[in-house]
Amino acid sequence: MKSILLPLHLVFAGLWLGCVLTEALFERALLGTGRDKELILAKLHKKVDIFIEIPAFLLVLITGGFMLHSAPHSMALLAKIGFGGLALVANVYCVCLVFKRVRYASDGHWKAFEIADHLQHKIGALVLIGILGAFGLGLYLYALS
Repeated sequence: MKSILLPLHLVFAGLWLGCVLTEALFERALLGTGRDKELILAKLHKKVDIFIEIPAFLLVLITGGFMLHSAPHSMALLAKIGFGGLALVANVYCVCLVFKRVRYASDGHWKAFEIADHLQHKIGALVLIGILGAFGLGLYLYALS
């Protein structure tokens, strides 16, 4: 089972990273192009979170958890777990903001939408930093093994 966990973990982490980067692209493409498009953007982002991003980061958490007991413990591993934890916690909060943003846009509360949107993008940057940090440390740990 161990032999399949690492490739699965990497596939799910890659899917998660790809999802975050794709969302950033359609945010840049649609944000500020009119309220009708911002409503579409908010709904699209929510669907992507539900069907791709949340399952991806949960599967990263699960596969990582299964591999943890067999990994040699080191400061680099703890740092990798820290970066992954940062990405996970930040992403959970980001998902909450995405859901709020849809509600605000649907109700026409555009000032609240803008506040949630601004915070979502800042937290999204933490998600990206966490994923990239975990990936980098994972590569370092793999090179050591």
